[in-house]
Order: sequence, then structure tokens, then C-alpha cells
Amino acid sequence: MSTFVRCFAFFAAALPASLALAQEPIRPRTPTLEERVTALESSIATLDTRFGLARSRPGDDAGQTELALSGRIQALERTVDRLSVDLQRVQRTADDALRAAGAAQRTAEQAARDAQR
Repeated sequence: MSTFVRCFAFFAAALPASLALAQEPIRPRTPTLEERVTALESSIATLDTRFGLARSRPGDDAGQTELALSGRIQALERTVDRLSVDLQRVQRTADDALRAAGAAQRTAEQAARDAQR
């Protein structure tokens, strides 16, 4: 009887381990498209910053450094201009959405009043 109990205990202990070994290994989750795009944008921004810093490093010619800094400043000004245009577009979109939400709310209120009559 004790041999039976020992064998049963051994198999009971070995069962979870054998099931764990029989399963496929857990693979890391593949990133979504949005996560991949965000990572790519971050990498591009880092690369652009590194490239800009490399171009604006002091060289042998002081005029060359000034020209590189001037080019970087102009690129930053263009970026700020693009961001301000994007911000204005987002503000217009938000205003349009707010007007549409107000109109929808008025329509819903009118429908509720009509339904009560």
C-alpha cells in the first residue's frame, strides 16, 4: 500500500511539470502597428537630433559652423510653423466637433420633448 501511495504522490507531483514542459514556449507579444509607428517616430526623432548635432559641431572653419547653425535654426522654424498649422487645424476640428455635439444635443432634447407629447 505504501508503494502505491509513493507512486501516486510521485505521479501527482510530476503531472504539472510534464504539462508545463509539453506546452509551447511563451512567445513575446508582437507589437501593434501603432506601437511600431510610435517606436519608428521616436527613432527618427533621435536620429534627426543626432544628425543635427553632428552638423552643428564646431569645425575648422567658423563660417561653416555658423552656416550649420543657421540651417538648423531655419529647420526648427519650419517645424514650429508646421506645428502651429497643425494646432490650428486641430482647434478648428475641435470647434467643429463641439458645434456638432451641441446640435446633436439640441436635436436629442427636441426629440425627447416630442416623444413626451
